[in-house]
Amino acid sequence: MQVTIVIPVYNRAEYLLRTLQSVPADYPLIVVDNGSTDGSAAMAEDFCSRRPGAVFASEPTPGAPAARNRGLALCQTEWVYFFDSDDEFTSLPSVDDATAAANDMLCFPVRMIVDGKDRIRDYRPTADAAIHVLNAMLGTQSMLFRTEWLRAIGGWDNRCPIWNDWELGLRALLRRPRLQWISTDDPRHRIYVHADSITGPSYGARWERIAATLGIARDEICAASDGRAERAFRLRCHIVSGQLLREGHREGAATVRALSDSSLMARMLQWYTAHGGRGAWRIALACLNL
Repeated sequence: MQVTIVIPVYNRAEYLLRTLQSVPADYPLIVVDNGSTDGSAAMAEDFCSRRPGAVFASEPTPGAPAARNRGLALCQTEWVYFFDSDDEFTSLPSVDDATAAANDMLCFPVRMIVDGKDRIRDYRPTADAAIHVLNAMLGTQSMLFRTEWLRAIGGWDNRCPIWNDWELGLRALLRRPRLQWISTDDPRHRIYVHADSITGPSYGARWERIAATLGIARDEICAASDGRAERAFRLRCHIVSGQLLREGHREGAATVRALSDSSLMARMLQWYTAHGGRGAWRIALACLNL
């Protein structure tokens, strides 16, 4: 497989060199600066100038989706893979030619570092959009795309200010791709979750952006007429609303809750989450077929 790695960068000088050095030299690399003001752009440009097969580019439109789409436009290989600028790359799964030719997406699990603890990001090896709505199994680093197929479905959505990988994973699954999960005993990479990471830990500080992405996802699910995904979305909205209530953001909770109609189970999940219950999405998965 010919795969290009695309890395968007915005003010990541503290982590960027670690990330860039972790990408093996045999992968074509595109680094897209998104208006950094902390020296990240100069650092990335210098790194790319010294590494064969690396390209440095700039994208003035704010937001990681715009920077990723700039990299997607520059990609010249059959496959494209996106990585974040504050994480550590290890390797991509080995895929034979027959598997590559038969698929539009290849997916695999990744590792996450949360509060210094290493864990496997929860995933379900399925192409069911409803399951992804609830457990967000497809993060940025979990998805490997056939380049032309990703371009055909519109690439990354610039309107999504947050959770844009969740939205892309959902939109991709709603398009019924040829998809295969690559089984592995060694999940890839080291994805760091910290206060300033793209994968942030708090809902309350970002509720308006979360609500914006959820609204876009609602419209996509309705357009696809996927009733199962609609049920999952209802539960997801109420779980997020409960999380916001737990964090003391009543306005945000009301806004998110209003994105979907209600049901007894949805209201119960909101109450459970608001009062400190954990793993509500697992309960929602168990109830999805009821």
